[in-house]
Amino acid sequence: MSENALALKCDLNNLPVQMGADADYTELAKGGDFLARLQLYGKGKHIDRGDIERGHYGIAEGDEIIDLGDVIDVIPFARRPKAMDMSDADNLIIVYDNATDEFKRIAAASVGQDSGCMYGVSFLLYERNSGRFLEFFCGTKSTRSEAKKLFPYLPLTAADVKSRGLDEEPHGPLPLTLKSKLVEKGKWTWWVPVCVKCSVPFKKVPTNEQIIKEITRFVNPSKEGPEKVEEPAGRKGRAR
Repeated sequence: MSENALALKCDLNNLPVQMGADADYTELAKGGDFLARLQLYGKGKHIDRGDIERGHYGIAEGDEIIDLGDVIDVIPFARRPKAMDMSDADNLIIVYDNATDEFKRIAAASVGQDSGCMYGVSFLLYERNSGRFLEFFCGTKSTRSEAKKLFPYLPLTAADVKSRGLDEEPHGPLPLTLKSKLVEKGKWTWWVPVCVKCSVPFKKVPTNEQIIKEITRFVNPSKEGPEKVEEPAGRKGRAR
C-alpha cells in the first residue's frame, strides 16, 4: 500500500466502487473528439522544459505531454496521405488528398528550410500502455523513409490481395514495436523512429465496435474534430 493511501476501518473488497467498465471511463475522460497525436520528440520547447526526454514518444495533450518512453508497442489499423502547412498558426492548411494541387504545393514547399510544411503518411495506431487510438504522422524526410516499414503490419484484406496482385494470404493488423535512434551527420543530429516486430502479444485490445468507429473516422477525415498542432519556431506568416 502507498504511504499516502487512506487507512480505512471498513473493507471495500466486496463493494463495487464504480459503475460500468473501465473502458467507459476512458471514453468519458477524453478532452475532445479529435484524434490525439503520437510524436517522437527530439527537440523543441517540451524538451527544453523537461516535459519529455529526447528520443521518447509522447502524446500531446494541449500544452502537456504524456511521456511513453523510447520503446512502445502499437497495432496499426489504417493509413492515409497527409500534408500540413503550418507557416501561419492562425490559418493551418491540412490536406488528405495527395492528388490535389494544394497537397503537391505543400510537398514541394516542404524542402525549404523552416517552411512549416510537411507531407507523408499518417497512421492510425492503438498504443498498448495508454490504451488509446493515436495518429502517427510520418511527415518529414527521415520519418517517411521509415513509414514504408510499417506497411506490412497493416491489415491486408482479400480485396487488397486481389487488387494489388499479391501472392500473400489476407491477415489482420500485426503488432509492432517502435523504437528510436539518434542519427548523426556532420554537425547535425536528429531522432528517427525504428520499426521492428513486436515480441509480446497484446492481452487487451479495443472492441470491434471501437475499431470500426476509429477506422471509419480516420479514413473520412472531414468528419473529425479540429486538429491541434504547434506553430513552427520563428514562423509568423505563410510562405508561398
